[in-house]
Amino acid sequence: MPGDPALSAEIEELKKKLSQNPDSLIFVPLADAYRKAGLYDEAIEVCKKGLEKHPTYTSARVVLGRVYIEKNKFDEAIQELKKVESVDSDNIMVHTMLGNMYLKKKMYAEAVEQFQRVLSLNPEDIEIQEKLKEALSAKQEITKPVEKEEKKEQINSSEKQGKIVEKPQIDIQKSLKAAELYTKKEDFEKAIEVYKELLDLDPENIVVQQRLREVYDLQDKKLRKAKEKPEIKEEEKIISSDKITTEDILDVMKEAVESDRVDEEEKPRKEEQLQAELKSEKPQETKHITLSKDKAEAIEKVLNVLKEVEGVIGSFFLLRDGSIIASVLPPSVNANEIGKHIASIVEKTEKSVQNMNQGKLNQVVISSESGQLLFTEVMTGVLFMIGNEAINVGKMRLILKDIIDDIKKVLS
Repeated sequence: MPGDPALSAEIEELKKKLSQNPDSLIFVPLADAYRKAGLYDEAIEVCKKGLEKHPTYTSARVVLGRVYIEKNKFDEAIQELKKVESVDSDNIMVHTMLGNMYLKKKMYAEAVEQFQRVLSLNPEDIEIQEKLKEALSAKQEITKPVEKEEKKEQINSSEKQGKIVEKPQIDIQKSLKAAELYTKKEDFEKAIEVYKELLDLDPENIVVQQRLREVYDLQDKKLRKAKEKPEIKEEEKIISSDKITTEDILDVMKEAVESDRVDEEEKPRKEEQLQAELKSEKPQETKHITLSKDKAEAIEKVLNVLKEVEGVIGSFFLLRDGSIIASVLPPSVNANEIGKHIASIVEKTEKSVQNMNQGKLNQVVISSESGQLLFTEVMTGVLFMIGNEAINVGKMRLILKDIIDDIKKVLS
């Protein structure tokens, strides 16, 4: 057992919980605790047994990949992390881990690709920028002999024709800055021209590909906006009144979480107004839905898994009418009061998404001063999560798919 008493106690507690419910997802935090304690064989065994029951649970594969990395088994780690990458192509953490391993294995082309993917998602990551330079430099050192031979052949060929043609040198960093400046000035044609020149030099540069797509999107939006008529139709005014902003949501959430401070004379009037709006907007969906006690308890067990995710301080599941089915929340949060507001927020957000022709609502993530708020629809209800400033949104999204699947199994 590990020398850290706190870690030992955590492992024993997680083992106890897993023995009580062998099918739960608690095996992931247990495996990670084993990893932190240096008990790698135990961590691998727990992960593999859990993945037999939950093969699509990517968080388990990330933990397993970490264990293999710490054991210097890079091939096994790459195998696990590539499985995560195949279903979650925007996972910054996985791309970073893969890039670092490829760098250690001197697979520089692969390392460059992974670091470029990280920077396409987070261009301001200075550490990854440095690692990309390192990988590119190492890659160029390997390819220099080949390039010299090719250049020699080109010179010989040109000399035979009586002239030597040299390609102009391009400063990549200056070109990128110039393209960004053109984009800010909405001179999209020049920005596109610069990015195309860079892609001629490096056709597989994912960062440049991503930025070129963004410029095309901005150009398309500008053209569509120019075609729109300046006058606002009456129906467009109605649509605008249904849209909500992030500020609107944050204001409502702040009011809900601090419900004890709400003026008692104002609160009944707001609730009455909310009910009137719901009845007038969607009378066909006001029927009351109930779930059995067994199903509510099963959903609460699923929510308990989220408590093990670092940074998650609470979660609850509610029906579309605002009634709370199950919750795992700190005492400071009034679940019933939040439920009424969330039901209204989800409905208005759905309208806003539909009015902007963005298809069906999937998830909403709100960044606040002290953390993150996330809610997502699950069949007849809504799953809502609260995270503090330590929350890793990427990690939370990794676990989210399995959580949603487990809730759907309960509801079906």
